[in-house]
Amino acid sequence: QHYYITNNLRTNMDAIIMIKYIALLGGVILLTIPLISNYSSTSTSNLPQISRSHKHGTILFFKELFDEDQKNQLRELRSALFGGYWRYYDHEHTPKDGISWQLPVDAALLSQSPFWNLLNEIIPDNESQGSSEHVDARARVLRRGDNVKIHSVCNEQESGYTIVLFLSQLKDRNDYGEVLFFQDNDVHTTLQPKQYSVMVWSCRIPYQFQYPSISTGFGQVLLQITMYNTVDVKPAYLPHSVKHFPIFQGVDAINKTFRAEDHVTTVEHTALNRPIYVLDNLFREDMLGELREHLYMSSQYYYDDSDDEGETDNVQWISGHRTSEFVKSEMWAVVNQTLNQITGHEGWYPYDVSCNLNRAWDHTRIHKDCYDKDEYTFLLYLNPEFKPGHLGGTVYYEHEDLSNIVMSVQNRYGRVALFHCEIKHAGRPPHAYLTNARYSFAVKVARTKLEAVQREMQQSLWNDLDDEDKPEEMTKLTEEVGSDPDLLENKFVEYFEEELDNRLNDLETALKTAGGS
Repeated sequence: QHYYITNNLRTNMDAIIMIKYIALLGGVILLTIPLISNYSSTSTSNLPQISRSHKHGTILFFKELFDEDQKNQLRELRSALFGGYWRYYDHEHTPKDGISWQLPVDAALLSQSPFWNLLNEIIPDNESQGSSEHVDARARVLRRGDNVKIHSVCNEQESGYTIVLFLSQLKDRNDYGEVLFFQDNDVHTTLQPKQYSVMVWSCRIPYQFQYPSISTGFGQVLLQITMYNTVDVKPAYLPHSVKHFPIFQGVDAINKTFRAEDHVTTVEHTALNRPIYVLDNLFREDMLGELREHLYMSSQYYYDDSDDEGETDNVQWISGHRTSEFVKSEMWAVVNQTLNQITGHEGWYPYDVSCNLNRAWDHTRIHKDCYDKDEYTFLLYLNPEFKPGHLGGTVYYEHEDLSNIVMSVQNRYGRVALFHCEIKHAGRPPHAYLTNARYSFAVKVARTKLEAVQREMQQSLWNDLDDEDKPEEMTKLTEEVGSDPDLLENKFVEYFEEELDNRLNDLETALKTAGGS
């Protein structure tokens, strides 16, 4: 449900709405909202359970700061953050402590919450006096396999405090997740967090997060805030700009000279005669490079670590893209012509355009992309550094016999796997020694635009209904606006603008009431 709501929200929302949402999360928009009442606390709850002296300052650990009502508000904050658009920092752009997944939070908005008032009570020698002007606030997800490093937020000339609120609970002590603090190249203090506990330390103290154990599929979600006392210090990470899907050049040229059959290197069929095509060199190098740059630098990812036991792909990081922009690109012209020529049918239209991101420690699963549909998935591999032996391909199975592999497609830069949506398959994570992520760009298509729009709406709207009731709702909507796919698409966007506004309000409320009752 989370996937469908968010995937299509990010795929079809108006650009202005998207920018408004990102700005809220990134701290660009400073909203005028009423102040929330001060945090009311007892004297004992404000006292740290652990306090350690360090040559660079103090380390404090508060295990029980919040009562049950306040924890409920923090649960709402966690849910709202999960509905946000996250950034993945890869390779040389990874933050210095090694946590790749981050979501900028509006410090000005957070500063009006009871939690902020509490921070100003518990931080020793607080020189910021409640100001959010010199604060860096971001949600983060610590995942198994993260390349964590020892890091100090502040250098010798800077001062301030780093605060971490732990918003999730690892299941048991064998899931790890502790925080280590260092002095003179040795461990000084080690603290084991629990859900809703708070750690505070002088920002010059070196620290390191222990990532969760390999057996743990969940991430450790935390809100990290650094309050700088140094006036001229700016937040380390600024929100990145939102860019539209790259259009490239020469959209019309593809229709005259393109021959998909020249690019087919392998064809296999399942026992039910459903095809899998492997194609190479469909796209120019500049198109692949620009697409990859866009997916890396400008994409927003949605995080879902729900432990679904059903037939899902279990991909936890997905970035969606609006079909209305994608169909204007030369890339869609290539995809469309390939589909037309390979299948012998014209009229294909995308209903799901997304980038899946997997790392070596992820646990993907066997699944189908559709049920009882005649649809296709166009899967493009986007890792130029991957070589034979790096794994990260896709395995295809027979429908009723998962012990029988139809074929395995090697992950090769620019390669495409085009396959019928009912074929069971699983994307494989890359090799364990690769620290970079596997990027695959998927375009799922229906036979007509009307079917595609209806498909989007049925898997995105009415999520409180059972699947068998959704066609009835679609029938009602069709009676209201007709069967014109353009009108249906416009109505679809209207619904999601309303849904997005609700989510914006939820996030605003969650930030303002964090730590309140």
